[in-house]
Amino acid sequence: MPRFAYLPLGFAAGLLAATTVLAEATRPLDALSACRLDDSRAVLRFTFEGGACQQPGEPTLEPGDGGVGAVSIPTENVGDVCTLQIVPVEFAGVVDAGSSITSLDVTVLDPDGGRLGLGSTDVVDDANTECIEPEATATE
Repeated sequence: MPRFAYLPLGFAAGLLAATTVLAEATRPLDALSACRLDDSRAVLRFTFEGGACQQPGEPTLEPGDGGVGAVSIPTENVGDVCTLQIVPVEFAGVVDAGSSITSLDVTVLDPDGGRLGLGSTDVVDDANTECIEPEATATE
């Protein structure tokens, strides 16, 4: 086989490896849930796999079509010395989601703005389901 014939094979292998790395960079969110707090707010909770020094920031919501809201949550690195260790990072926060928002598409962003985690959930709006603000949960 001529030497130049190996170039396409090498390129294809490199492209496959790069695609695999990019696919692994965005992971599903674990234990994703949302509940209706009142007519204008919902509580959002989940866990994502992030860096040991990553801390989630404030969520922003963009209303979409059909009752779906797109939530983005940035992360930032805190601390002077960070390891490359991947750990579960918990998030619990309140999203300004009016009663017309019935489900949430959630994206967690890494500190550089790339997608780190993705997930979707319905907003539970049931009188039999207790919905507690995160601050109230932390003090109990």
